[in-house]
Amino acid sequence: MAIEKVKLLGIKGDTTELDKFIANVLFQSDVQIEDVKKIYEKAWKLEYYEYDYRIKENLKKCESLLDKAGVKYTKQFSEGLVENSIEEIASKIDEINTQFEENIKIINDNVKQNEATLEEINKISKLENLNIDMKKLYDLQYIKFRYGSIPKKSLQEIKDELDSLNTIWFEISEEKDICWIMYFTTVEYAKSIDGLFNIQKFEREPLPKELEKTPKEYIRFLNKKIKNREEKNIEIANNLDKMQKQIETTVLGLYRELQIYDKINTLKKYIAHDQNDTFYIVVWVPEKNLIKMEAKIKQFDGMDFVVRERRKSTYKAKK
Repeated sequence: MAIEKVKLLGIKGDTTELDKFIANVLFQSDVQIEDVKKIYEKAWKLEYYEYDYRIKENLKKCESLLDKAGVKYTKQFSEGLVENSIEEIASKIDEINTQFEENIKIINDNVKQNEATLEEINKISKLENLNIDMKKLYDLQYIKFRYGSIPKKSLQEIKDELDSLNTIWFEISEEKDICWIMYFTTVEYAKSIDGLFNIQKFEREPLPKELEKTPKEYIRFLNKKIKNREEKNIEIANNLDKMQKQIETTVLGLYRELQIYDKINTLKKYIAHDQNDTFYIVVWVPEKNLIKMEAKIKQFDGMDFVVRERRKSTYKAKK
C-alpha cells in the first residue's frame, strides 16, 4: 500500500455542537478517528460520553408510527446531515403520533357507537309502526307498561288467564317461536302481573330514555346519528391519508436522522469531554484534504483545532 502523508488533527469545541459536527463534518470527510484519551496528554481530566438511550427509544417510536401509517422503510443506515436535536426529533414524533392516534381513536369510537346504535335500533325496530307518543306513556302516573318478547307457546297458555286479570296486552310482531308484546297494568297490580309474565319466560326489553316521540321518529333520529358518524369518519380518513404523506416524508426523515445519531453514539466512544462541556477529538486527515477540513471546522463558532505532522503507512479512512 502506498504511503500517504497524513496530519494529526486535534479538535475541541462546545458539546452542544458535537453531534452536528460529527454528522455534518466527520461522516462526510475522509478521516480516521483515534481514541482521544490515549493521545491527549491530560487525559485524566477527560471523561468519555455515555450512550444516549433516547435514540433507541425514539427509533422504536418512529418504526411503530411508520408501521401504523403503512409507510415502507428500511433499517439500513444511509449517511446524511442532521438538522434537528434529539429533543426536537422526539417532540415532533410525539406530536405527529398523538395526532395520528387521536384520529384513529375517533374513527374506532364512531364505529363502536354506530354498532351500539344499530343494536338500539334493533331493540325497538318491532315498535317502528306503533304510532304512539312514548313520552305520554312515560308520564302515566298510575299505569305501568312493559315491552319485550315471550315464547308463543307461553303466550297461548296464559291468554285465557290474561283476559281475567287486571292487564291489557297487545301483540306487536312475531318471529319464529317468539312474540313481541306490550302489556299495561296499574301500579297496584304491577308486581303480580310482572311475576306472571316472568314465570312464562317473558324477557323485558328496556326502552331507551331518549325515546320520547314515536318509535319511527326515534329510529330516524338514530339513523341520522349513524350517518353523521360515517361522514365524520370519511373526513378523518381523508385527513389520515394526508397525514400518511406527512409521515412518509417528515417522520421518515426524522428516522434517518435518528439512525445518524445512533451511529454518532458509536463514534463517541473515541471522544471525550471535560468538566466545562468541551469536547476533544483526534483524527487523521490526508494532507491533501486538510485545507477543506479546516474550512469545515471554521464554520462552527468557537471551535479550535491544532495540526501535527506524521506519516502513517497503513492509513485507511474510518467513519
